Amino acid sequence: MTNRRTLIRYAAALAVAPAVPAAWPARPASADQAAPGVTVDPFGIPLRDVLLIGGTVAPGPDGTPVLWSAVSGEPARLAAIDPATGRTVSDQEVTGAPGSYAVAAAPDGTVYVGAYNTGDLYRRRPGPDSPVENLGRPLPSETYIWRIAVDDAGVVYGGTFPGARVFSRDPATGAIRDYGRVLPGAQYVRSLAVTADKIYAGTQPDAHVVEIDKVTGERRELPLPDGLGTGAGQTVYDLNAHDGRVYARFGSAINGRLGVYDIAARRWTDLIDDVAGLDVSAPGPGGLVYLTRAGRLTGYHPGTRTFADTPLVFPGRVVNNRGIGWVTLADRDWPGRTLVGLLWRGDMFRWNPVTGRADVVPTDVPGEPIPIAALHVGPTGTVWVGGYLNGGLARVDPDTGVSTFQRFAQVESVLETGGRVWLGAYPDSRLYRYDPAKPWSSPEYSPGLPGSPDNPVKLLDLKAADQVRARALTDAGEKVAYGTMPNTTLGGALAIVDKTTGAARVHRPVVTDQSIVSLAHVNGLVVGGTSIDGGYSVPRPTQTEARLFGWDVATDAPAFEFVPVPGARAIPALAVDRSGLLWGLAGGQLFAVDVAARAVVRRVTLAPGVSDSRGRLGYDATRHLLYALVGGRLLVQADPAAGTTRQLLDQPAEFLAVHPDGRLFLGSGEHLHRVTVTG
Repeated sequence: MTNRRTLIRYAAALAVAPAVPAAWPARPASADQAAPGVTVDPFGIPLRDVLLIGGTVAPGPDGTPVLWSAVSGEPARLAAIDPATGRTVSDQEVTGAPGSYAVAAAPDGTVYVGAYNTGDLYRRRPGPDSPVENLGRPLPSETYIWRIAVDDAGVVYGGTFPGARVFSRDPATGAIRDYGRVLPGAQYVRSLAVTADKIYAGTQPDAHVVEIDKVTGERRELPLPDGLGTGAGQTVYDLNAHDGRVYARFGSAINGRLGVYDIAARRWTDLIDDVAGLDVSAPGPGGLVYLTRAGRLTGYHPGTRTFADTPLVFPGRVVNNRGIGWVTLADRDWPGRTLVGLLWRGDMFRWNPVTGRADVVPTDVPGEPIPIAALHVGPTGTVWVGGYLNGGLARVDPDTGVSTFQRFAQVESVLETGGRVWLGAYPDSRLYRYDPAKPWSSPEYSPGLPGSPDNPVKLLDLKAADQVRARALTDAGEKVAYGTMPNTTLGGALAIVDKTTGAARVHRPVVTDQSIVSLAHVNGLVVGGTSIDGGYSVPRPTQTEARLFGWDVATDAPAFEFVPVPGARAIPALAVDRSGLLWGLAGGQLFAVDVAARAVVRRVTLAPGVSDSRGRLGYDATRHLLYALVGGRLLVQADPAAGTTRQLLDQPAEFLAVHPDGRLFLGSGEHLHRVTVTG
């Protein structure tokens, strides 16, 4: 009864509270400004690591073979690595590009780079002093170049997103040819290979391999290998073409099944399990091509369909080779041709089929800043930061900014509670439980000493439920609630996980065709905010408005569902104040919900005209203050007791967390900022 009276009292106070002054525009003209009493301290870059996701073996600056690779960063860099030593012999900025999956070389030694996020194509001509030139965006509609290939005539071919198009660029004239969308409704050409007369394009979502005639543009879809199924929900992640065969890997960045297609016979001759990407080598001695199978570099003879193991075993979840190829080393210990390649974290591997010698050599490629993907401050005051793409988890001291980094997955949500840290990871919407008091040992990403127990421990993998992103975590008493976004379908999942045993109950669907992007816990109910959008390669939304739902933890059953903000596409943030009142953020609007009454009791427009699916909320329980991050830049303080709001900061930021002592932490790109509010 007391709690109910408190809810009514706060609802009444807010009902007469003034809205945000009309003078506040959605995007103030003067940016990067703080209100009086607000101090912003740069807190450094908490996450750094090496990420190589595109590469090739080709002549280097002085004409001898090197490993070319695109190093992700702001901006990315094109590095040339000596296969004899692992040392970088050339390192140049790829200005304007954050990274590249697509690096290929022409017969004359020209190196091409296709950028993600920008869709630009870059070129480095042969020679020791050649610059990296931006050739512009080949197709104005396309923002990602996923893979490129160069034929014997030096013509560059690329596959793109979001239009699933294939293009070519003539090196002599610079003329661009648009071969068009490879299939109706497709979004991604994720992989690409070329032969003398054909282009092979692989799609996502739903696996299709399309053969395109270079001259006429005529296309033919190849049937999928027997045993693969329809290809629904799958990806043709990698394509290579060697000696009349196409090697198509169906799966993910981690592993999949490799189909071998005989072009002349027009049939698939093999389907190999447990193969990692990104490349299958050109044939070497004895006609063997080399690939990564079951974590081991393995020779494969496409004629006899037999395998030859090598001593090279790559530990961890992601063991992708980048730009595998043959070189001749001026070293008697490595006679004849040696197979070389790069691993995604910057190590170089070598295998010599003459002597059987193999090794893995660290390179000197330096780590680059990693964009922030998650930010959380727990009850201990520790700042936890999750990394995007490169992944990783940083533990940051809130007073000094000193960061301890661990290699890990892309971390999209973090929750510290009861001496444990819960981590939501991409892809496959995986959930981990980490004990920060014990040594870190991730067998998937960064193993500890031999025999070390797993820490973090993986509790959930929702790949089978077609989930991909991990956006929401909340403490639910003896349980933890976990909300996700789908991969190739619509409809997220809600997992209720026992803190002690790790046992989980997974529910899907919860809200029809909607993802779960925010969670809170109120009086035995898990309350979730949804998004009408999916997380990755999904169909168009079928719903028009985000919803708020309640889930009874005791009965493990739905309790309610309604639309709190008409027209909002997402409810990206929820917070519960010390009175038990639930607060949400949607479309630039802050709203309060009486959960018992299933009703919105107050609305405050913080940023008129902003339709923001990225908003963040934080709550300072000691001072009973709410903080909202709206529109990717406006930081607003709301005082529920006084019914007032004030803008604190206008500065780009994507993430917000509140320390128990009232300090705020903001994440923007790779940078962490500490905000102190006084007065």
